[in-house]
Amino acid sequence: MKAVLIQPPFTQLNSPYPAIHYLAAFLKAEGIEARAFDHSIELFRLIFSRAGLSKVFADARAALATRTPAEGEAEATAHELERYLSYEGLYLEWIDPLVSFLSGGDPALAHRLASAAELPLGMRAAAYLEAHDRRIDSGKARALATLILEDLADFLSYALDPGFGTVRYGERIASSRDDFPPARAALDSSYVLADHYREYLADFWASQDCQPDLVLITIPFPGCLLGALACARETRSILGRGPTVCFGGGYVSTELRDLRDPSIFDFCDYLCFDAGFGSLASILELASGPGLGASSPSGLYRTMYRREGLIHASGFLTEASDRARTAGQGQMAAEAFPERVTVGCQHEEAFAQGERRALASVFPDYSQLDFGRYLRVVDSENPMHRLWSDSPWLKFHLAHGCYWRRCAFCDTELEYVADFVPADTAVLVSAAEAAAQKSGLWGIHFVDEAMPMSKLIAFAIANRSASARGRKPFHFWGNARFDSSWTADRCEFLAASGLVAVSGGIEIATECGLEMTDKGFDLEGLVSSLVAMRQSGILVHAYLIYGFPGQDEADIIDSAEVCRQLFASGLIDSAFWHRFVLTRHSRMYAEWKEGRRPSLKPLDRPHAFADNDLGFEGHEAFDRFEEPLASSLAAWMAGEHIDRRADRWFPPGSKTRAPRVAASHVEDLIARAGQRQDGIRSSVKGLAFWIAGSPRLSPSGRLAWAYRGELEELSLSPGRGAPLLRTIDLLQRAGGGLDLGAFLEQSGLDPHDFVFARLRSAGLVVI
Repeated sequence: MKAVLIQPPFTQLNSPYPAIHYLAAFLKAEGIEARAFDHSIELFRLIFSRAGLSKVFADARAALATRTPAEGEAEATAHELERYLSYEGLYLEWIDPLVSFLSGGDPALAHRLASAAELPLGMRAAAYLEAHDRRIDSGKARALATLILEDLADFLSYALDPGFGTVRYGERIASSRDDFPPARAALDSSYVLADHYREYLADFWASQDCQPDLVLITIPFPGCLLGALACARETRSILGRGPTVCFGGGYVSTELRDLRDPSIFDFCDYLCFDAGFGSLASILELASGPGLGASSPSGLYRTMYRREGLIHASGFLTEASDRARTAGQGQMAAEAFPERVTVGCQHEEAFAQGERRALASVFPDYSQLDFGRYLRVVDSENPMHRLWSDSPWLKFHLAHGCYWRRCAFCDTELEYVADFVPADTAVLVSAAEAAAQKSGLWGIHFVDEAMPMSKLIAFAIANRSASARGRKPFHFWGNARFDSSWTADRCEFLAASGLVAVSGGIEIATECGLEMTDKGFDLEGLVSSLVAMRQSGILVHAYLIYGFPGQDEADIIDSAEVCRQLFASGLIDSAFWHRFVLTRHSRMYAEWKEGRRPSLKPLDRPHAFADNDLGFEGHEAFDRFEEPLASSLAAWMAGEHIDRRADRWFPPGSKTRAPRVAASHVEDLIARAGQRQDGIRSSVKGLAFWIAGSPRLSPSGRLAWAYRGELEELSLSPGRGAPLLRTIDLLQRAGGGLDLGAFLEQSGLDPHDFVFARLRSAGLVVI
């Protein structure tokens, strides 16, 4: 059996999304010939090429010639369009060198870009140069090149295809829709998908040496739905009904769990839910029997399909998909279709256990991937923000699901969040080493819901041990919870072992807000974790939300003010405000259904198609916070107006109250955090590691070693230096650390004396 796995347009440009590479590895282990293809980056490179842009400009000229300007369309818009059209020749001349430069080619081009002579400059690129007095150094060349591509994307979007975006397509159309027809209509009217992707797909399938039995298309985000539909439709048009077409991914597992409209099965045979391992295993088992077209596939696990016009949902047990629905606006859309059929799975527990084993031991197979196809775009000068886009990363997970899984707003009712399965560290390291040797990349982005500390430390220890044996070390980052597991010693150890950054949810930076969202830590604990990260040099990105049900204006202002103080104190490097969205699979929605949140009043409008996002009564009251919060945050991230209090970003006369938190609130918490970390460091239990330079002992008994760029010195009494030196040397060679008790015994140190305290402050960590 042969399988082709496809990532449809569009996702990020810097790295492959890992889903199809996880599934390819799983299928290969099952004896299936599997190949994975990233159509997202390939379609981008097709459009943003000399040939692609030639077509774009020709089509744009034709479209604009017949377009009637919209009422109120600014004269400035017409002026900008003339500028783009006038620059057509320069865009065609520059596009291939620019894309090559952003994907690692010809670094000397940076110097020509820096001269800014005879470049095609749209609104974004021109504004960037204007802000830099029209002269930049070569280090900013990638930022300018990125903006030139974004200008072209703006032009394409305005002139030909309003749904186009370089990392998403038609996202608004795909999110929580009443029904499927708008998505089908958008697909039929799409310029990019019809005039570019269709051509690419014809060439793609012509290049395959044989017809596959399975075509697996992942839809991780709403912005990939239309690309997936286009891919499936063209695949069927070219290959006929031979291959079985499956959709899966985060969008399917979240938005389509309550699907009532069977129209999507005009494009695919099956919807595979959650991690996909169990669903695919059941489909493969069915294929080995009477065939994929069997009339009664009762063995399918967490899979939907259509039979005789009805949706069949197989292997979901008593999932939330069968819950009673609340009458209200939108109910008609769901009731326009017959009730779907719930089908049991004969071997449900066996498939569930198999999926858990796969989650622990299957890792992406990147062996067929050319990372040179990806672009290192620069969409921000913020060092933390840039991690997402300007470097290619190998993407792996330390664990599936979330070890906390209690945040009130999160989709904790879904399996891929609630079912926590730690990965096998040894298998993970082996897979990562194979990918790194093939790709030349040693940077890992862990895509966990939240990296569990135990697995993070296990990976760091393995990384140090392999590095000590001569292998290149990995550098890595990922999402984290700012909980008490982030002690000063652990942060120092992880930073010394390759951890460069974390991103994590603060959500609402007030005591009341942290309690409302059930984050599992308070402000003092949060600051303690952030202080430990800052002292270790770990970059931090924070997610923030506003508009939470029950949150008042005072709490939003207080949260923004604490955010300002965190920036002012250097505890966070970047952040992003999200407008709260109530979701059907969140814990708080489940509690409302049980009558435990009477104050929450969801606008419960079941949809027949995508059905996760919900409004709630009173949500419009938070509209006025969007612009002030975004403006203030942008300034603080740039290090500007850092002393301007949160309430002073609101329009004059808005009667916004002053923050209730003191101006020194975060600094006071920082002082308490130091005391808290000192208390933790006084413990004499744990594994000891030496993360400083190798010490040297002089004949006079002076011990000297390098730590954080400084030379540390310690005078020892006769007879104490030699055993201490031997033990530190042993500690350096012991990749897995040494029990602190054994270290103390072999070194002859007293845990309460000055020498031990001195070492603990400059290289000896205990985790």
